[in-house]
Amino acid sequence: MSNALISFYHNLEEPIVIYDKKSDILYHNISFRKIFAQFNNSKGWNCLSKLNYKFSYQMCFLKSEDLRTYNPIIYAIDNDCNLTTFATYQKDENKFYHFMIKAFSVKKRYRIVYFYDITNELQSEKLKEENERLRIQNVEFASTNSKAQNQAVKMALLNRISISIKNELDIKTLIEKSLKELSIVFGASKSYFAQYNKDYFEIKYTYPEVYAPQINEKVVYSKKITDDLHIGKNSIQTCVKEHDGASIPLLNSTTRIIMPILKNSQLYGIAVIFTPKKEIGEIERELLVGISMVVSSSLIQASLFHQISQKKEELEAAIKELKETQLQLINSEKMASLGQLVASVAHEINTPLGAINANNEMMEKVFNNFDISTLDILKEINGVDREAIKRITNIVQSLKRFVRLDEMTQQEANINEELDLTLVLIHHRIKNGFEIVKDYGDIPLVGCYPNMLNQVFLNVLMNSVHSIEEIKKQNSDYMGKIKLITKIKDDFLSISILDNGIGIDKNLKDKIFQAGFTTKKKGQGTGLGLAICKKIIEKHKGNISFDSFEKPLEGVYKTEFNIEIPLF
Repeated sequence: MSNALISFYHNLEEPIVIYDKKSDILYHNISFRKIFAQFNNSKGWNCLSKLNYKFSYQMCFLKSEDLRTYNPIIYAIDNDCNLTTFATYQKDENKFYHFMIKAFSVKKRYRIVYFYDITNELQSEKLKEENERLRIQNVEFASTNSKAQNQAVKMALLNRISISIKNELDIKTLIEKSLKELSIVFGASKSYFAQYNKDYFEIKYTYPEVYAPQINEKVVYSKKITDDLHIGKNSIQTCVKEHDGASIPLLNSTTRIIMPILKNSQLYGIAVIFTPKKEIGEIERELLVGISMVVSSSLIQASLFHQISQKKEELEAAIKELKETQLQLINSEKMASLGQLVASVAHEINTPLGAINANNEMMEKVFNNFDISTLDILKEINGVDREAIKRITNIVQSLKRFVRLDEMTQQEANINEELDLTLVLIHHRIKNGFEIVKDYGDIPLVGCYPNMLNQVFLNVLMNSVHSIEEIKKQNSDYMGKIKLITKIKDDFLSISILDNGIGIDKNLKDKIFQAGFTTKKKGQGTGLGLAICKKIIEKHKGNISFDSFEKPLEGVYKTEFNIEIPLF
């Protein structure tokens, strides 16, 4: 730009600023210095920065993140396009200038900014129209911005509530969370959920918990409100009573919001919110609709999960019952077969036993016909026979008592005697290389099914014998020890059976009583014994458990089975 042209601009009446982009130099003319006299000592950008404190603007430029662009003067210099804007300059406390600021480029190197004083022209129609246009634009912008902000707020709240409840599968927790979120959004002093029941609603959950005494209270509303709720329409009213049937009025006039919750398009219940807000805006009404849809959708999901869980539980119960029935059938069949076998064996033994016994008695009568030496020998033989007969008779009686197929009702039994009876039956397994220790307490008679308990004792004792025999296979001199303890413990009769066998892995604690599980080799066990024992003890309303010791109990015993049967 020529010096003459610069001089021309410098002599203009209007304040002017010229920026030389190439030299990065800022000029201002004489008029600028006169009007903005207080900035005469400031140069360049520093001058314009100080102007910012004296100018007020009707609009700002938001195209840049640079805060300087909020100053139209600086923006006018920095920008390359033609620009027109308006600004007010406060010279002192009561003196204002109004400027129309125009900016344009010359030869792409210079940026020229004019300050046209329009203070006296503001009353003109043209300026009024321009201001009105700008005002309308600002109003439209504010309205659009407000709607966008409201929409963003609504979406944020709805998203927060949705995240809070959408994955909740427990109906109770789902509704309680929904009440809490609604109370927060609407600043509610009280809220509750009431389930629909034909002619009324019944309160099921409240928030906060201080209103829990209202649970199970019945609430009713007018036909119009109820009809609106059935079609998913919210009810928002200023009221002085909680509901139509309430006998006690509210302390203050309150806004009551009733939000329907639908399940498969049918009214399932309502969320009732009491808020001190006098006006419920459009954004809040839209939010209610959104929340209602989210809660209804989550409720269907939770209900389906509940139905599936219930079906699963029913199926598991049916399977468990089937297994128990199977065990009972196996046990019944086993006991029936054993009963038949015992009856048959007893019959077969009794016949020759009767003959032997008769012969033994006859021999006793003819002993007088023999000499002394022969008589002593025969008497000794006769005594041995008598003991054998007594032994066989005890075994037969023990077998009959053990089976007791005719004893299907509870009877009073002495458990110490029942344990002794079981020991008689396994005598052939424990007569050599075993030590039996009895620590019987002074116990009362107990109501029970003796034949069933004998089956439990037999099974546990045979397991102990088998466990000890596993060690004897490696060490034939090993002394097996089994200890039986009976005592009263609280309101239970406790029976403990301990052994010094190979022990049981504690990791098997949850499996040892399962049907089909066995620690024995293939072909040696069915895995039903302890499972049947557990069912028998449960039938007696008792408990059966085991413990295995890394450090032998009393320095001897590695395993203990404990059975507890209630005394009453």
